[in-house]
Amino acid sequence: MYEFDRLLMRKGTNCSKWDALEQTYGDPDLVPLWVADMDFPVLPELEKALAARTENSTFGYTFAGEGYYKSVIGWNAGRNGLTLTKEDIVDVPGVVCGLSFAISALTDPKDKVLINTPVYPPFFGVPRSLGRQLLLSPLRRGKERYEIDFDDFEAKLKEGAKAFIFCSPHNPLGRVWEKDELENVAKLCARYGTIIVSDEIHSDLVFSGHKHIPILNVSSVAQDMSLIATAPSKTFNIAGLKVSMLIVKNPDLRKRIRTLLDQFHVGVSLFGYKAAEVVYREGEKWLEELLVYLEDNAKFAVSFLKDRLPRVGAYLPESTYLMWLDFSSYGLTQEALMEKMRKEAHVALNDGFTFGEEGRGHVRLNIGTTRALIREGLEKIAAAFGR
Repeated sequence: MYEFDRLLMRKGTNCSKWDALEQTYGDPDLVPLWVADMDFPVLPELEKALAARTENSTFGYTFAGEGYYKSVIGWNAGRNGLTLTKEDIVDVPGVVCGLSFAISALTDPKDKVLINTPVYPPFFGVPRSLGRQLLLSPLRRGKERYEIDFDDFEAKLKEGAKAFIFCSPHNPLGRVWEKDELENVAKLCARYGTIIVSDEIHSDLVFSGHKHIPILNVSSVAQDMSLIATAPSKTFNIAGLKVSMLIVKNPDLRKRIRTLLDQFHVGVSLFGYKAAEVVYREGEKWLEELLVYLEDNAKFAVSFLKDRLPRVGAYLPESTYLMWLDFSSYGLTQEALMEKMRKEAHVALNDGFTFGEEGRGHVRLNIGTTRALIREGLEKIAAAFGR
């Protein structure tokens, strides 16, 4: 059994989630339920492997060894039935920079890039920073979960989208897209010649009753016109080690991305390579126990909100350790909502508006921490907002 009820003391380690509270919210003592990383001790085998790598060693130039590729290939085959070769894997330091390189290599300035909203804020920032035009297709809010509005999606593709940045599973909505949804996305993008750049960084964090399907497994057409950006960083909480990968089956798309990466001399650190190799080889049991804990956290949060804050809308997530909470019934402006969270509840949550216009009245809650800290944060919110 692994320890998920023990809260790591992360203050004083330059940890964004805990040590950036003052510069971000103006208060270092808020309950931190914001940045998308977890507060659990890492896989013990990883700690041992990294410590061993520091003994009687130097830290010179490095490259991806066969053990790394074997682990990445084996993990993807075992978890998601995705068959890879060594050549399919393009190493990058992070998923967001991987998205940047993919959009830079596969589209031109002023090209149109489509995203669904609300969505992870860099989906807005990456295309805009590269001089691309954004097309927004809002997701449709259903009774129990959000869905793709395929009529609007196709209408936006018709406007000339050269690329579609897809969030699968979805951050912050926790959706795991089903096979028919993915098939429709691929079919429509193929019809309009739109490349799919699928951010699947949360693909390992899927709860019971749901199954992640990689975009490359949807169809041969999807495989030829899509690529995946992924990493072990969310799964095993190792974002600081800077190891991610773009998975690209189409040799022409892959060559264009590699050419751009070579121009910028981008690489992964030796500790990143070692970490990915170890967690993908030895981390499955740890992950299975983590998923049980996270799903119980989600159920606890939904139950608490239903009982104590029934005016707050909350879906039980199908994936991720993130929850999308709707406070719009309180009639507050977004600024007033965030100020109340900060000054009265003393809790740090992500501002829903940063995920798009549809995020007004919403916040994102991180449940990747101990049950006790979640309870503390929710109690504070309940005290501030009442029923």
